[in-house]
Amino acid sequence: MIKESNSRIAAVFIAALLGVPSLASAQSLNGPLSNVVLSGYGSATFIAVPDSDFRNDFTASVSPVILYSMGDDLLFETELEFGLSGELTTTSLEYAQIDYLGFERLQFVAGKFLLPFGTFSERLHPTWINKLPTMPLVYGHAHGGVAEESLLPILSDAGLMARYKAPVGEKWAVDITGWISQGPQLQEHDEEAESEGDPHAHKGGGSSRQISASLSEAEIEIPLVGFGIGFSDNNSNKMLGARIGLVHGPSFEIYFSAFHAMYDPGEYLDLTGFNISIDYRKARFDVRAEVTVLNQELELEDGFDTLSRTGYYIQVARRYGAFEPVVRWSHLLEGKVKGDVIRAERQQIAVGLNYWIEPSVPVKLAYQVGLDGENLILLQWAFGF
Repeated sequence: MIKESNSRIAAVFIAALLGVPSLASAQSLNGPLSNVVLSGYGSATFIAVPDSDFRNDFTASVSPVILYSMGDDLLFETELEFGLSGELTTTSLEYAQIDYLGFERLQFVAGKFLLPFGTFSERLHPTWINKLPTMPLVYGHAHGGVAEESLLPILSDAGLMARYKAPVGEKWAVDITGWISQGPQLQEHDEEAESEGDPHAHKGGGSSRQISASLSEAEIEIPLVGFGIGFSDNNSNKMLGARIGLVHGPSFEIYFSAFHAMYDPGEYLDLTGFNISIDYRKARFDVRAEVTVLNQELELEDGFDTLSRTGYYIQVARRYGAFEPVVRWSHLLEGKVKGDVIRAERQQIAVGLNYWIEPSVPVKLAYQVGLDGENLILLQWAFGF
């Protein structure tokens, strides 16, 4: 009897060390049932630049997503990103949030989350969902929260968010989301990362200063702005944002988004963004479009001015069995300050053909024409799991 008792004590002790509850303790727990799901996505990509001595490279990426639910009302979700910076492996936190789902039409979120500004950042940028191997010019993916060649990075930030969705009539629903977050921060240009070959470095700008020859005052400084770069704010101002949408079942969605924040330590410089996003799906057609306007206030030698830039993209896809041709046109309009061009106009046309091995496993072949830059040939195999 003593040996049997000692064996039971040892078994309980070992189970406790391993984090495994004993049968008695499991039966005594009256808390909600919990569930853990490992999800995510990854891709392998071949990129060729035929106009530059036919440079070509292979790349790979993986983004694991962990979901943990506790009962029906509480959910924790997080996504990590792993990449290469030169010869080093880098890790970044895309989002880590707690969701409370206890109300029928209202949801609360706290933590670091994808900002619901438009739809591409929040819903479409994962490689197995994005129908082309590249992103539209409006958005760019960059570590450090800055995508200098694009209008905005994939937006994520730390704060609080509330979502509300309710039916309007028999076929329509209203979708309203509001958030408060740390907000964007003034950033220095990472020239060292570029020189080391960082694939996520802020390429294309050259430096954070752009010189306009027609301005006799000398230089105009265009600061770089980063989103979600840390959990400490550079000022006491917070970003306020909202998205309002009308949804018609699975076939049509239209959203209006806006945000405002001060991005400098002195809280003098405004950053505001506006977006209209439309998604239309009928039969096997999928049409998406977004228009974004970004206004960045600048401090000049003779006062303040605003750099306003507009970007948009239109994407059309159509399924034929397992095949899906895709066409996307992206356009960034030039940005001016005092009538002088500070950011040049950019345009891209991408044509692709996808083959869906499984509903979450596409192979994508695309040719992207940079009307003011390089042309690319891309082959990508993406996997959502």
